[in-house]
Amino acid sequence: MRITLRSFGPLREARGGLGFEDLDVPAGASVGEVVAGLALPAGLPVTCAVNESIVPRDTVLVDGDELALLPPVGGG
Repeated sequence: MRITLRSFGPLREARGGLGFEDLDVPAGASVGEVVAGLALPAGLPVTCAVNESIVPRDTVLVDGDELALLPPVGGG
């Protein structure tokens, strides 16, 4: 199945500067499985959203989903 991956901030840089890309992933893949397969730098915190909603890593993706990798947000 095919999903769209969006990356922001340092996660985007870790993906070679790609802000979005289409990925082919196995049917029934979870968010955690996809993230683990991306070879992101160890210790880099990431929050995941599917179709603009924050989700746990065990969320199962379906064809056409958009998975966003969000870095920690700071501010004051």
